[in-house]
Formats: sequence, C-alpha cells, structure tokens
Amino acid sequence: MIEIKSVTKSYGDFVAIDDINITVDDSSVLGIAGFNGSGKTTLLNVCAGIYKADKGSVLLDGKDAFDNNTERANLFYLSDNFYFPVATSIKTAAKFYATYFPNFDFKILQSVCEIFGLDIKKNVRSLSKGMTKQAAIAIAFAAKPKYLLIDETFDGLDPHKKELLRKLLLEYINDTGASVIISSHDLGEISGVCDHIAIINGKNVILNCAIEDVSEHFRRVKMIFSQPVTESTFKGINYRKIKLSGRAVSMVVFGDVQSEIQKLTKLGAESIETNLLTLEEVFSEETEAVTDYEKIKSIFK
Repeated sequence: MIEIKSVTKSYGDFVAIDDINITVDDSSVLGIAGFNGSGKTTLLNVCAGIYKADKGSVLLDGKDAFDNNTERANLFYLSDNFYFPVATSIKTAAKFYATYFPNFDFKILQSVCEIFGLDIKKNVRSLSKGMTKQAAIAIAFAAKPKYLLIDETFDGLDPHKKELLRKLLLEYINDTGASVIISSHDLGEISGVCDHIAIINGKNVILNCAIEDVSEHFRRVKMIFSQPVTESTFKGINYRKIKLSGRAVSMVVFGDVQSEIQKLTKLGAESIETNLLTLEEVFSEETEAVTDYEKIKSIFK
C-alpha cells in the first residue's frame, strides 16, 4: 500500500503540489492525470523518495518512503528521463539495475523484450525513443517491485505497444499484488488500465475516486423554462460552462450533483434532463476550468 498523506512540495516560492492525499491499495492501479506542469512528476518524485515533502509524507506499507533503502529496494520508478548507463546493451543496463534490486529476474526481462520485439543485446543508443521506453519498461518489470511508478506511461509508444503495456501491467498486478501509480497528460491512455483516478489541476487534486464513480461527480443538465432566464437565476448552483439561449439552458454541475439537481428542480423549469459525462469530458471540464480563453482572443490583435 502507498499512502500519500497531506503532501506539499515547493521549489522556492513556487508550490508544485499542495496538500495531496491519496491511497493506493495492493493490487491496485492509480492513474494520475493532468496537463504538463500540473505537478504529476513532482508527486511521483516524492513517492519514490527522491524528493522530501515540505509537509506531509509518503508511506510504503506504513514506512516513510524518503531515505529508506530497505523499501526503495521494493520500489521501481520509471521516470520520463530514465537512466541508461553509457554505451550499454539492454542486458548490460539490466545488470546495472539488478545490483539494486535483489529479486531481479532476467527471464522476465527476456520475455518482456520478446513481447516488444527487442533484442536484449542491442545497444541502447541505437534504439528509437519508443524502443528505449520499451527497454526501460522491460527492466522495470524484471526488477519485480512491490511498488511500481511510471511517469508519462505511454509516451513514445505506438498504439500496438500501448496495448501490450496495458496487458502487461494488468498481468503483473494480478500475479504480484503490486501497488502501481502511472501518470499521463492523456486521460484516455491510462483509463483503460486504472481502477482509481486522480486528476491534478495546478498543484491540487480536484478529483480522486474509483474509475466507475467519476461520472457521479458531474452531470450535464439541460432545462427549458417558460420564459427567458439569465445567469443570475442560477446563483448558488455549482456549475460550469453555462449556455443560455432564450428559454433553454445547458450547464455542467459538479460536486454533490444530487444536491445541485435538487436545487435546479426548484427553479420551476418546464423540463429538465440530466446526462453523465465521459471520463474524457470530466478531464476536459476540470483542466479547462483554469484556462482563461478570453485572453487568447486578444493575443494577435
């Protein structure tokens, strides 16, 4: 189990992540989604024990992750700039990492490389970006970690290799009971393998729940009134992206959606229709919430 407890990390005056609370159970995959620069990598670095949190802590089965060599031997962090020793083959690089991971299994390395179509004797410098990522993934699985962290998980992989990685992750979790955290700026890429999702939007977690419960936090609502209404009619409602067209209104409500819908029904609409949002729509709604699109209109004038 990985427990992220009230974690805050700053760089000087810049707060990268603020009061993050997330738990990743055994045999579970947490997907961290957010746009580039939202704090995903900082959070993974704290979880890996590379950075010390300014406030809070990360616990690996109850033990602090920072400066903990015993637990670090059970944790593999596949960062976006994964280190390969200079001028080495995949196999030689694996031998380097095997010195840090006592359960390293070269049979797993060979098998995963074969799945990806990689020759373990190939020099890493001769590999493409995607093939280099695949080699790093093979080393990560071969280390047999109890805690596996992967940053920008599917970056550089073609659609076929992405599907192979999804299947490998699911099989690994089923067989080992590992706690896994994967991150991406593309929600669609990670949603197929995660059972929980956390969306980071500018240093804060704005959604943290099981995948199947995501849509419960948002509803698209369409209403028809007997006469035209204004935005002031909906004061006190938690909504985003309201669209007014005479008597017709469309909006997205969030938070305690049942409570918000009850408030809306008391406004006297002739008809009211609610619809669930897809995971991708939720991500779009949340990340766009911090973007001022009006500023874009003035840039080139």
